[in-house]
Amino acid sequence: MLRFIGETEATVWVEMDEVCEVEILGTKAATFEVKGHHFALVALEGLEVGVPREYEVAVEGRRVWPPEGYEFPHPQIRTIAPDDDLRLLFGSCRCSAPHHWPHTTQRWWNKKGRGIDALHTFALRMLRQPRKLWPNAMVMLGDQLYADQPPKNVREQVEGREVHADGPVDVLEDFEEYTVGYRDIWTYPVVRWMLSTLPTSMIFDDHEINDKWNTSEAWLEEHREKDWYETRIIGGLMAYWVYQHLGNLSPRELAEDETFQALKGGGDGSDLVEELARRAESQDSHSRFSFCSDMGSARLVVLDSRAGRRLKDGERRMMSTDEWEWVKERADGDFKHLLLASSVPFLLPDGMHDVEAWSEAVTNGAWGERLTPLGEKVRISANLDHWACFQQSYRELEQLVIDVATGECTDEPPDTIVMLGGDVHHCFLTDVTLPTEAHHAQTKVWHAVCSGLRKELQLSERLVLAFGHTWLAAKIGRALAAAVNVRPRRLGTRITTRPRFRNQIGTLEVAGGEVGIRIEQATGSWRDPQLRTVIEEKVL
Repeated sequence: MLRFIGETEATVWVEMDEVCEVEILGTKAATFEVKGHHFALVALEGLEVGVPREYEVAVEGRRVWPPEGYEFPHPQIRTIAPDDDLRLLFGSCRCSAPHHWPHTTQRWWNKKGRGIDALHTFALRMLRQPRKLWPNAMVMLGDQLYADQPPKNVREQVEGREVHADGPVDVLEDFEEYTVGYRDIWTYPVVRWMLSTLPTSMIFDDHEINDKWNTSEAWLEEHREKDWYETRIIGGLMAYWVYQHLGNLSPRELAEDETFQALKGGGDGSDLVEELARRAESQDSHSRFSFCSDMGSARLVVLDSRAGRRLKDGERRMMSTDEWEWVKERADGDFKHLLLASSVPFLLPDGMHDVEAWSEAVTNGAWGERLTPLGEKVRISANLDHWACFQQSYRELEQLVIDVATGECTDEPPDTIVMLGGDVHHCFLTDVTLPTEAHHAQTKVWHAVCSGLRKELQLSERLVLAFGHTWLAAKIGRALAAAVNVRPRRLGTRITTRPRFRNQIGTLEVAGGEVGIRIEQATGSWRDPQLRTVIEEKVL
């Protein structure tokens, strides 16, 4: 998998079946071992700016990837010059299932249906296009893996193992089972080719562990008392660090990462990676999973909005204070476009936002101690765990957007701030306006949500989400929020189109100083799927 990309550098992540030394474009890297599995991350430096270069993976001078007779174009690396235009794919939520009937039907026609995979469909489009039209990179915004809903073929591979006799069934329970899940989701032939030639960064979300993971302190305390939870959470975090997080880092950041440097010499790193996962889960010594990369004239800052949460009622934060300071530092720099990304959306429709803020306030005692369980019950049952449900962090985010747009925290405000999100299983674009005192700012602010790449909803779920976009939901939400003294948000929002469901993929394009966003829906037959534009807006 081609992972980090920069001006003159890139990284390639590989999984091998034995201890070996991997070579790519003359750069070698020894594999490291985690729980009997072998991985390598090859950091390539000194590449020619903006020039595509084909590459191969070799072991002991023998090419092992791509194989002989490979049916797809040769994998290549194309770095991005500072003044280059940018075409960035984005999306979240991709269930794993075979890509043929009945799995490609809509869920309301067949319970096995997951719809046509938008990522698979985009890869097929790339095969029909000139390479110059290919995206520069992709960011996957969470739920790359549904560990709590693995497909039948994955369950069959792990059903003979018993990790915990009293643990939940039909889920991935430890690191070994997570490796099976990741191989399944990423090795479908055309998707595997796409990931080998399109630089991809990733952040995780709840379904990589559990669909209510880190929603509240009560949920976390309850689950930490279960015998099976520790094995599952530690296995999931270990797998995330190996399969997803490492590839987000630049060669310079890898050189500063103590755990990775300890693994570089080869050998068994299971204890090191497990200790890192335990620190991240306990939050005693926070392991930062947010990351940043510069691509052309844009800076992408991806915020970990799941693993680093502070959940104590009355002190809830989406991330630790030191990680937030890290984010604010990255929001200041020499770039024309700031892309802020989070697995959970920053800005929900008005009604949804206010209901989430209400639930937090009630749980904190706004209506008295007797009614605090009501707020927690609503929060857990409705999965209310977005930025709006962490009001302190949300207000800090608002202030950061305003400060960047007005030049308060940067020498030169960017032309645009575009916030990207996933998680909520539908797509919409939001035109964001700054408060009155900041109307002099020239920076355009937008928010784009694209979810999911392959996540068909039941009709009842669609109806609930669609209602959340209505004026009536906004009225109800504002009344509830006002009743617990939650003030309106400072950023104005105007959702430009009706919410779009089905499987979709987003593209953000920076070309000639202009910026546009497109959401495309996967449609047609599973043998010849197509993409149809359902949302398109010019941002700048």
